[in-house]
Amino acid sequence: MTIWISIFIFVGLFIWLSNLHILSLGRDWPLILIFLGAISLFTTLKKGKKYKIISELEKGRISAQEAEEKLRNLS
Repeated sequence: MTIWISIFIFVGLFIWLSNLHILSLGRDWPLILIFLGAISLFTTLKKGKKYKIISELEKGRISAQEAEEKLRNLS
């Protein structure tokens, strides 16, 4: 859900700056793709870290308290 909020804010900001003639949609549209890719990469890496912590918990390598602490530190 937060990824969509970030996307809407960025696109709205981009269009607003384009209307102010600070950015040009015809020239600077790849910035939108770069931003979306960066957000996607960030969320994928964060999900991977959560999966690793849960996997360690399921295998008994860490306790529930340790898993909870590690998950809190990710946010």
